[in-house]
Amino acid sequence: MHAAPRLKKKPPPAEPGGTTRARILDTAEALFAREGPAAVTLRAIAAAAAVNVAAVNYHFGSKDKLFEEMFLRHVVPLNEARLRRLAACTEAAGGRPDLTAIITAYVMPALDLARVTSAGARAIVVQYSLGRVLAMPAVDRLLVRYYDNVRKAFVAALGRAAPHLAEHEIVRRYYWMGGSVLVSLAVPPGMVEGSERLTSLDARRARDALAGELVTFLVQGFGPA
Repeated sequence: MHAAPRLKKKPPPAEPGGTTRARILDTAEALFAREGPAAVTLRAIAAAAAVNVAAVNYHFGSKDKLFEEMFLRHVVPLNEARLRRLAACTEAAGGRPDLTAIITAYVMPALDLARVTSAGARAIVVQYSLGRVLAMPAVDRLLVRYYDNVRKAFVAALGRAAPHLAEHEIVRRYYWMGGSVLVSLAVPPGMVEGSERLTSLDARRARDALAGELVTFLVQGFGPA
């Protein structure tokens, strides 16, 4: 009597490439924010994401390309939202929005990005990561490529709303505005309110108050001396 042939077990279904890619990106964002980009290796990212280094290389090719993808997945939607808001407020004001409207169009998409991910605070992680790497020479290419159209649009609008300022003064203040947004996102509410007495409700109220306070502060920075 012949034994019945043994059936081979089917291998487990492969994880979709998109899922692996997203997990690598999420892991890289967290590691870059915590350790700083220079200290994070592809091997460390692969280990934390529970994949092999070959998978990281397959999806991204290099650490620089991985960083660029991490940068783009948040920066592109953020900049699109800023340009949409600027176009909307410009149309509503007949082509001449005031400083408050222009600065709100710039500030709010970043603050909205932080609120949307309150469960995992992923946007905060990304913004903090960007804040740590802005001084790196390798980032210059990305800043020029993906921020230049936003800079031109906002500098032009700000120049029309603040004719008392020279063009170079508008440009400087525009960059100061961007730095203020990054710092505002990076600093936890507890460092402002006092962590020993900050409840979750206090934290939400602090985040809600941040938008108005930041816009008011920045508007004054563009005002006449």
